[in-house]
Amino acid sequence: MEAHALSLAAAGASDHESEHAPVAYLVVVRKGPSWELGDLAPFCQLLSRRFAGEVWAFGSYEADVVIGRMRLRVSAEQDMQHFANRMRFLHRALHWTREVRAARPHGLAFVALEPFIGGPIALWAARRTGGALICEVNGVYASRHNTPIGALGRLRVWARRLVGSFVVRRARAVRLLFAEQLRGFTQLPPRVLVRQFFETTNLAAFHPGTEERIILGVGFPFRVKGFDLLCQAFHRVAERFPDWKLVLIGFRVPEAVRENGLEHPRIETHPGLKQPQVAEWMARCAIFALPSRTEAMGRVLLEAGTAAKCRLAARVEGIPTVIEDGVDGVLVPPESVDALAAALQRLMGDPHLRQRLGAAAQARVAREFSAEAYLDHYAELVGAALRSRA
Repeated sequence: MEAHALSLAAAGASDHESEHAPVAYLVVVRKGPSWELGDLAPFCQLLSRRFAGEVWAFGSYEADVVIGRMRLRVSAEQDMQHFANRMRFLHRALHWTREVRAARPHGLAFVALEPFIGGPIALWAARRTGGALICEVNGVYASRHNTPIGALGRLRVWARRLVGSFVVRRARAVRLLFAEQLRGFTQLPPRVLVRQFFETTNLAAFHPGTEERIILGVGFPFRVKGFDLLCQAFHRVAERFPDWKLVLIGFRVPEAVRENGLEHPRIETHPGLKQPQVAEWMARCAIFALPSRTEAMGRVLLEAGTAAKCRLAARVEGIPTVIEDGVDGVLVPPESVDALAAALQRLMGDPHLRQRLGAAAQARVAREFSAEAYLDHYAELVGAALRSRA
């Protein structure tokens, strides 16, 4: 019933979309997972404004529905870390590739949202169908903070580098989030087109709200996001600001706070929440903090900006592409509890500064990181990839 309702709702919107011919036929291969159909519906609706095509994903359900001009196909394989699940998803993808090849759509491009799991599938499908391969790079793959510990972890990193490098070097085009994102991971040959622009996120749920004295952090893994540093910094300033609290949300965050001995009466933790619940916490907070040790961009920073919140983050990797220090947020050196505590103290004590930074963040996100801006970037990327020769 839910899938049918979504398909009907999208069909009503597609009448408007069909007034404009699609730029290309995109087949997007997502790593996933998706827990319900509503997770991917906004993404399909967004792409439908400029493209026709398909989205291939895996999740906790089976689906084959049309949303706007995109066909969403979901295979019920929740955990792609297991080899057997990967093989089942690959089998489905091979079948879908044969269908695309038989249909011979004009302007065909396969898009991998990462080079490790979806990347090899998209590369193979592009070779079989004659389509262009576009690979997105949405992480900092060479960062030491993303390296597992132990011999098995090092072997996994080596295998990921081998597979990921193989895919991105054979793409027609690569989308980066910041200029040096592939440094230490691989070097692209001159023939590969490179574009740099932001990663899309669904901002519709996020909105300004009445400020409460809350510092909010959202994400995981706990240490990669710098939440241990944020807890330590809060411990330092908590006595001076007795009516403030720190709220952390993310997978295994409550356990990590306990395991690291970082509990405090005014540190509140929650496991991972769905986007509408996160949006409500975002509306309530006064400061949104992301002191990551490594971060390719930080989509949550766009969500915080949409909610007109004062943003505090580490000056690391791709974060400065979405925050200008002192203009629409505050940046501190990475892994510096001293600097983080000083910035918290300054922001907690100055509501006018928080309001100014939050308003500037909201204006910038609306201006530079809108859905239309994303589609403009993506249409140019796809068009350039289709015009180039592999």
